[in-house]
Amino acid sequence: MRILLLEDNPDDAEMLVFELRRAGFAPEWRRVESGEEFQAALDDPAGRPEVILADYSLPQFNALEALHMLRTGGYDIPAIVVSGAMSEESCVDALRHGAVDYLLKDRLSRLGNAVQHALSQQRLAADQRRAEETFRAAFDHAPVGMAVTDLDGRVLQVNQELARMTGLQPAQLLLDMVVEEDRAIVADKMKRLVAGEAEKVSKELRLCRADGGPLWGQYSASLIGGARHGAHHVVHQIADVTDRRRAEEALQRQAARLARTNSDLQELDRLKSEFVATVSHELRTPLTSIRGYTEILADAHASSLGATERKIVGIIDRNGRRLLDLIEDLLTFSRIESGTLTLSIGPVLVRHIVDAACEAIRPSVESAGLSVTLDIDEHIPVVQGDGEQLERVVLNLLTNAVKFSDPGGSITVTGRERDGEVVVWIRDTGVGIPEHEQSMLFTRFFRTADAQQRAIKGSGLGLAISKAIVEAHGGWIALESIEGGGTTVGFGVPTP
Repeated sequence: MRILLLEDNPDDAEMLVFELRRAGFAPEWRRVESGEEFQAALDDPAGRPEVILADYSLPQFNALEALHMLRTGGYDIPAIVVSGAMSEESCVDALRHGAVDYLLKDRLSRLGNAVQHALSQQRLAADQRRAEETFRAAFDHAPVGMAVTDLDGRVLQVNQELARMTGLQPAQLLLDMVVEEDRAIVADKMKRLVAGEAEKVSKELRLCRADGGPLWGQYSASLIGGARHGAHHVVHQIADVTDRRRAEEALQRQAARLARTNSDLQELDRLKSEFVATVSHELRTPLTSIRGYTEILADAHASSLGATERKIVGIIDRNGRRLLDLIEDLLTFSRIESGTLTLSIGPVLVRHIVDAACEAIRPSVESAGLSVTLDIDEHIPVVQGDGEQLERVVLNLLTNAVKFSDPGGSITVTGRERDGEVVVWIRDTGVGIPEHEQSMLFTRFFRTADAQQRAIKGSGLGLAISKAIVEAHGGWIALESIEGGGTTVGFGVPTP
């Protein structure tokens, strides 16, 4: 802290510095005796003093002259008058000239507190000035209309925005800007505000625009200082909400139209779901029969069928199985959407459902030239769930891994117990999925751009169905993929 001492006695100066240090300060101090030295210290480029301790009377200079120089020069530096002896009149005179405090040299124990108080008062005054400047800037340039009135509603100040909106000017009454139908409401609310019955007034009302056009304003008012502190001014704010009101009315009309459209769409969606469920059910019966007869042909007449006939029977069987799987997906998804999917809960061994899914997918794996590695912890506990549906999840994930892997690639199935759940991960070395498509993968009927370009067969329901099944078990499913670097899909099911 930089201290300027206006003191002709070096010993007294040392005593002041000693008391400051004893009070916990670390002063950088300078002693002056004359007006010229005092002025030079105030304008020192190395640093203006933060506090001035001035002897009341010096041979060449005195504290009152120093206070006059501070005031006329615009220096915001607190000054404390210190003297060996001061009359009451001298003390009052010093305070009237701008001193923040006075001390007698034989009572310097209070010096530390006096300096601390002076610095606090200076900071408080600076904060108040900044607050006033901020308020003035905010008032003048606020994006909303603002006015200050007396308690009778006579306008004392008005900012540019309010003058632009309403044409209101100082000396007018605030009610002049309110349409006649709303004036009684505003007058009543103002009366309650001034009486202290309400701390703030807020209302949306109609105002008179300067150009004669319609104007809706969000109006609020509050007392400066509050009713309990003897406030005698009121601050008013008016935000032009005309465009918002028009937009709200337009939105209400649009919302009504959207509600009707949404209702129609919901009904169409319900009818679509019913149609899909009905058609799928009706198709499954003849397809099951077709597949049954192809199996009979393949088994009973295998020795008498020629190569061409066996090939035809195989094609019929594969396509029948494919259609049956698609129909089963549609039926399952229909049950999920309608909330009628039921689970047959029982003990499930994860290794068994993984083995069953791998066996079902084995022909496709061999045909694609891929390898499958199982890494299932033999100590994984039994989970309670629907084994058939969980097997379906694993089969869906394995099928995707096969579809999107190039010949020579590999698929790894990992199973572990972790934090009270059984987790299964299926990793492939396939083409991967672009990052911008990954958030859509569990959406019904979504197919990646790569799947469409390469004409990879699928309905876009596998992941959506898998997600619904796993979540019905109280579990989770997640996917990580790097384009060109393979994909990992995992799901977790809680243990009992």
